[in-house]
Parts: sequence; C-alpha cells; structure tokens
Amino acid sequence: MKRCEEVVPLLGPMLDEALPDDDREWVEEHVNGCGSCRDRQALIAAQGTALRELYASKTADFNGFSDRVMARVAADKGRAPVVVWGSELWRAHRGAFAAAGGLAVAACMALAVLFVPPATKPQPTLLAQASAPTTQVDEVDFGTHDGAVLQLPNQTTMIWMSEDRE
Repeated sequence: MKRCEEVVPLLGPMLDEALPDDDREWVEEHVNGCGSCRDRQALIAAQGTALRELYASKTADFNGFSDRVMARVAADKGRAPVVVWGSELWRAHRGAFAAAGGLAVAACMALAVLFVPPATKPQPTLLAQASAPTTQVDEVDFGTHDGAVLQLPNQTTMIWMSEDRE
C-alpha cells in the first residue's frame, strides 16, 4: 500500500477527473483504506464546492455583459478611431511624450549653439581706418613715378603711384 505523502498531492486531480486510470485505481484503494486521506479528500471537495459557489455568485453581475459591451461599441461607432487611439495613447504616455519634447527642444538649442557662427565685429571701412590716429602716409619717389604709401592700423598697406613724369 502507498504512503499518504504520495497520495495527498493526487487527491485534487482525482476529484477533477484528471488522473490516468491506473493511478486512479491505487489512489482510490488507498483512500478507501485510510480514514485520514478520506477526510482530506472530503475537505478538498468541500473547498472546491465553496469556491465554485463563490465565483458563481460573483459572476452573476456578468449576465448580459456582452450585450452591454456591444451596445457601447455601437454607440461609439460615431467616434473616429484615430481620435480614440490618439487620446488613449496620449493619456497612457504623456510623461514620455513630455520628456521627448523636452529632449527635442534641448537638442535644437544645442544644435543652434554649435552651428550658428559667432557674431563678428564689423570691420571698419577704409575711410574710417584712414582717419585713425595711427595711420601713416609717406611720400615716395619711385624713380620715374611719384607715389604714396598709406599704412593703416590693421597691418594693411596701400600704395599709390602716379603716371610717368615727363
């Protein structure tokens, strides 16, 4: 005869008729000869019955459930599926969308800083440079030509030469 430790795990499947016939035979033989296992089997059967009754009472609210769902689907047919999908998507992921938007703004600002050339100071015109106090004008005799050399403050040199002397 089998020991109770081997039989007890098989009592529930036996009550659910999930045991193969050869196992069922020796489990029934043991239960008929063992009062402890018979009591345990009765307890498991009572628990199963109580659970079934509990769930049957809880599911009474589901009478007509499919009819209510189909009525709501029919009423919602007027709504555009994209609007429903978009609003549900927004509600479910608004934190992620906000974070992504913030990252996109930060990336655009970083690109603007990297790729926009720095503002340069406008270069003064030649006339403004020529009137600067450090400007020098020297007259030069180039042999057959008269001329002048203008030295501007920013290392710019201008040379003028006249027509041939006669």
